[in-house]
Amino acid sequence: MNKYFILALSTLLATGKALFCKAMGTGLYSKKETALLNFKALLVAFVCSLIFVADEIFKLLEISKFSIVLSMFFGISVAITQIMQSKAMGNGPASLVSLIYSCGFLVPIFYGLLFWNESVSVYQWFGILLLVISLYLIVCKGEKGGKSVAWIPFAVLAMLGSGVNAIFQKTHQYSSFADELDLFLVYSLFFSSLFTGIVSLVIRKRGKSEPELSKKQKAIKKVIVPMCLGICVGLLNFINLNLSGKLPSIILFPVYNVGSMLLSSIISSLIYNEKLTKRQGFGFAIGIAAILIVGIF
Repeated sequence: MNKYFILALSTLLATGKALFCKAMGTGLYSKKETALLNFKALLVAFVCSLIFVADEIFKLLEISKFSIVLSMFFGISVAITQIMQSKAMGNGPASLVSLIYSCGFLVPIFYGLLFWNESVSVYQWFGILLLVISLYLIVCKGEKGGKSVAWIPFAVLAMLGSGVNAIFQKTHQYSSFADELDLFLVYSLFFSSLFTGIVSLVIRKRGKSEPELSKKQKAIKKVIVPMCLGICVGLLNFINLNLSGKLPSIILFPVYNVGSMLLSSIISSLIYNEKLTKRQGFGFAIGIAAILIVGIF
């Protein structure tokens, strides 16, 4: 399959993931419902992953203990990140949540600098400085009212989770079991769905009552959206494996990261009529430029 077609498909799937996260998170009042819907999505993602490894599914029983244990931690981290992202998307503007979420790549950069002796270029330090300025403009309130910042803690936790996920995945690839990556991802999605399933059973139903929905709205919210999100998550994990090392970063990074971010922002603004303040819009533009600088140089 053409690598540029795969890149375009990956970008669309990342956009779909963000938008379905928003559709699923909008109007959620209870922690139990959040966990339950994410369980459905991650279960679908796990089933999709089994399809990808169908020709070597027997190897699932032969995988190393290292990969299984690491996939357990990775899977739980993925589940928590997914829940936080859906809550952030449901409460905040998709453009700003996507930008903050994308900053998760800074976590493995600093981790690599401290523990893997990886270097950071002068351009990347400049890009990081721009990101700090961008996040300051976005996060610090320039207007009255507390409701507009309720999504920020969820977005920050999703960002940190995204970065931790990258560290787990990179740790696996630095190990002597790197050839087990496909099976590692299958186990990770299994543990993700298992974790969210247990959480949805353990959490008691509290807080505000859930919004009244028609039968059609319930079917879309509780079945179709989680299923579509799960398909996006499952396909995205394995399609991105095919992209790694096949395209130069000057092409891959802008198209995938910034492309999906801009598409998510445009489509979400049309559907949900989201409007940014001038301050937030300026911060968003600076953030995109910063991400390009860090990713390409």
